[in-house]
Amino acid sequence: MSEEKTSSKAEELNKRGLIFVQTEQSEEALKYFNRAIEADRNFMDAYYNKAVVHLALDQVDDAIKAIDSILIKNGNDGEAYFEKGNILFYYKNDIKTAVELYNKAMYLGVKNERSYYSMALCMEASSENEEAIKWLDRAIILDNKNVQVISKKAEILAYMLKYNEAINCYDSILKIQVDNEEAYHFKTVLLAQIGKTAEAFESIQAAESILGKRGILEYDKCLLYEKEKKQDEALTSLNEAISLSGKNTMFLSKKASILILMGKIDEAKKVYDESIEIEPDNMEVYFSKANLLMLNKEYEEASKIYNIIIEKSDNKDPYRINSYYYKALCFENMHQEEKAIDGYKEAIENYNLLILNYPYDLQLHVLKANSLRDTRKYEEAEELYEYVIDLNKNMPEVYLMRAKNRIGLGKENEAKNDVNTAIKIAPEFERIVRLDEDLNKFL
Repeated sequence: MSEEKTSSKAEELNKRGLIFVQTEQSEEALKYFNRAIEADRNFMDAYYNKAVVHLALDQVDDAIKAIDSILIKNGNDGEAYFEKGNILFYYKNDIKTAVELYNKAMYLGVKNERSYYSMALCMEASSENEEAIKWLDRAIILDNKNVQVISKKAEILAYMLKYNEAINCYDSILKIQVDNEEAYHFKTVLLAQIGKTAEAFESIQAAESILGKRGILEYDKCLLYEKEKKQDEALTSLNEAISLSGKNTMFLSKKASILILMGKIDEAKKVYDESIEIEPDNMEVYFSKANLLMLNKEYEEASKIYNIIIEKSDNKDPYRINSYYYKALCFENMHQEEKAIDGYKEAIENYNLLILNYPYDLQLHVLKANSLRDTRKYEEAEELYEYVIDLNKNMPEVYLMRAKNRIGLGKENEAKNDVNTAIKIAPEFERIVRLDEDLNKFL
C-alpha cells in the first residue's frame, strides 16, 4: 500500500474513533484509534486522541504511554512534551516533572497562552506566587482579553493580600465582559475587605443594572450590611438571596449566624435543621448547631449532635476532631463528672493517635492541651500550649486558653500577661475576656 493510501486509511479510522468519542463510547473509540495507528505508525493524531480517551477512563498511565509513543518517534515534538506535562500536573500532581516538561515544550517552540497558564498554575501550586504572576502576565501580553487568565491573576493577587491590584484585574474583566457576575462578586468582596463599603454597594448596583437581581449579589449585600451591624437589612437581603437561588447551606448558615446575633435562637435552630435536611452529611452544619446549643446551655442536646458527628464522619474530618473535646465539655457543664472524665480520656487518646500522623497540626495539640487542662493535668497542658505558641506566636485564642490553664497552676501574673498579649494581637478579643468569669479580672 502506498504511503498516501496508508495515511488516508489511518485518517478514516481516526475519524471513526472521533465519532465514538462524541457518543461517549470510549472502548469503541480506542479500538479505532488503535486501528488507525496499526494502519500508519506515524499518524500522530491517533496517539493524541487515544491519550484523551484514556484520561476520560481514568487510565492515566495508559495516556502517558500514548504520549510517550509520540516522543519515541519524534523527540522534538514540543506539543507532546506539553501534553505529558499536563497529565503529570493535573492527574499525578507531579509538579517538578511537569515544570521540566513545560520548559522543554517552550524550548521547542510551544510558547502560547496555554503553556504560560499551565506554568503559572504549577508556580501557584508550589506557593511561588510572584513567579505565577509573571507567567500569567506573559499570557496576558499574548491575549489581554483572556478572562480565565486575568481571573487567575486576580485570585492569586487577592491571596497575596494585594487587594487593589486584584480589583484592577476584575475591572479589566468587566471591560471585556460587562455581564460577568463572578467578577462583580469578587470585586465587591475585595472592596469590603479594604473597608470601601460604599464602593462595594456601588459595584452591586452596577451589576444589578445589567444582570438584574441575583442571589449571590444579594448575599454580598447581606455581608456588607452585617459588616455595618445592620442585622435587619442583612437578613432581608439574605432572604432575598434564598428566594432567588433556592436554599443552600452557605446561605442558610449565614442566616442562622445573623439570627443568633439578633438573639433569635429558636429560629436559628430551625434554620440549621433545614440545612441538615438539605445536606444530611454536612458535618459543618451539625457542628454549628451543636455549638449554638452549647452557647444556649442545652448541653445534653449538644452532646448528642457531637456524637452524631463522631459516628458519621471519618477520622480526618476536622469537625469530628473537635467534637471529641466538646462532647466531654458538655458532660462537664452538666456536672456529669464520670462521663466528662471518660470523654476527655477518649479525646486525649484520639488526639495522641492523630498527632502521630499529623505532627504539625496545631489544632490537634490545642485540643489535646484543652483536654489535659480540663482534667486538671495542668503541667502537661502547659507544655503543649508552650509548644503551640512557639510554633505560632500570633494565635490570641491560644494565649487565652493558656491563661485559664495558668490560673489552675496558680500562676496569676503569667495568666494576666497571656490575656494582655491576646488583646494586643487582636483587640476585639477584649470582648471575649469580659464575658469570661475566670479572665475578666485581669482587665
